[in-house]
Amino acid sequence: MSLSLKAVRMAAGLSLGLILCGSVFAASNEAARLATLQTRLKAITDGTTYVESITKIQRLGRAFGYYTDKGYFGEAADLFADNATFQWGMDGIYKGKARIRELLTRHGGGSMKEGPGLPFGRLNLRMQLQPVVTVAANGRSAHARWREWGLLGQYKKEATWGDAIIEDDYINDGGTWKIAARRYYLNFEAPYQGGWASLKAVPEFKSVVAKDFPPDAPVPQAYAPFPAVFVPPYHYADGNLRSIQSRPPVDFPKRPDDALGKLEALADAKELALGRAESVRAIENLQAMYGYYTDKGQWQQAAALFSGNGSWEFGQSGVYIGNARIERALGLAGPQGLEQGQLNNYVLVQPIIHVAADNRTAKARWRNDVLLSQAGKGRWGGGVYENEYVNDNGTWKIASLHYYVTFWGDYDAGWAGKSFPMDPPSKEFPPDKPPTVVYESFPKLQVVPYHYNNPVTNKPWAGE
Repeated sequence: MSLSLKAVRMAAGLSLGLILCGSVFAASNEAARLATLQTRLKAITDGTTYVESITKIQRLGRAFGYYTDKGYFGEAADLFADNATFQWGMDGIYKGKARIRELLTRHGGGSMKEGPGLPFGRLNLRMQLQPVVTVAANGRSAHARWREWGLLGQYKKEATWGDAIIEDDYINDGGTWKIAARRYYLNFEAPYQGGWASLKAVPEFKSVVAKDFPPDAPVPQAYAPFPAVFVPPYHYADGNLRSIQSRPPVDFPKRPDDALGKLEALADAKELALGRAESVRAIENLQAMYGYYTDKGQWQQAAALFSGNGSWEFGQSGVYIGNARIERALGLAGPQGLEQGQLNNYVLVQPIIHVAADNRTAKARWRNDVLLSQAGKGRWGGGVYENEYVNDNGTWKIASLHYYVTFWGDYDAGWAGKSFPMDPPSKEFPPDKPPTVVYESFPKLQVVPYHYNNPVTNKPWAGE
């Protein structure tokens, strides 16, 4: 055989080998891409379950309020696991669904004998607000913090305000979320006349219900209600950031124009959409946490929720920038931890949250109803937040908080009576910048610019 023929055969063999190796490599590469897709699909499925769990738990807590409002205490008790527990204030702990049903019935003014509903003239509105929901990584348990704002009373006899913090534990029972343990930290029940500012310290903080319906066990931790300052333990303390986390921002690569590439691009879109849905829940938790911290004068914890160069602006007091400056600005409202008789409730409701298409930033609008008291004087307040947020590698932080004051009003005179002007910039601790918008509060009308278009017409706000 001539040298040239050998060379041709060797070249042919080498080419065939390269083709076979290329085919094996291509097949191996496709197998790897497919395995990656399968892993991503499972992660997307798990992430979807996580978001759905938060939604279900929020519905569970809100359903409790709607049932107890109208005296359907059996339906409310059915939201609990069979062996659930319910700690009511300082009364003690009640165990089991039957005992919880009777507890709710007695406190709500219902009747175990006559069945569901409330007697004529009974008001039992218990609004479940401001949830912070944290679902465990395994999806089998969860925790939540709620605020309850109550309007209670009996027609032509009495009218009462109520304020409480609720810390719940939940279990996932075969796909159905149930309340496993509820710790109901009643802060006060105050008569309408005089309000919360008129309350005095009580020597024994136990309800009338507990005397005729004793609990099954004592409370593990004693506390005093308002006007004392007590902080119910947070389930998300000690650096637990899961409740304010979502997927970090991702720049997906350009995918090949083949069948697998199209599936990869679809997975990219689904993962981004899921990340934005997670972000909505994380931001809702983040802002609610800010509210709970400021309620109790925990200025350091509240300021830590901001980004490093974040800003804080309240009414006409100016703009403060950076965590340390924000912490000190928050402290202008009172000492760390507040003082005896100081109520600083900033109730957050009605969020509209928009996450940017790339999941890196977000904007949100909130309504804020305010219940204040200091030195024995009560005050109403109301306002609107228009805030901006940033996704810091998967952890959401406040980038810009701007609180627009709608009104300040005396408790006894109401908002239509004596009104208070907004505080000017502090001379003791001047802001970094003047107010970004100069305006006056009620009785003047100030329309806070909407960060979003009309959801139906998609037209932007036309301006004042």
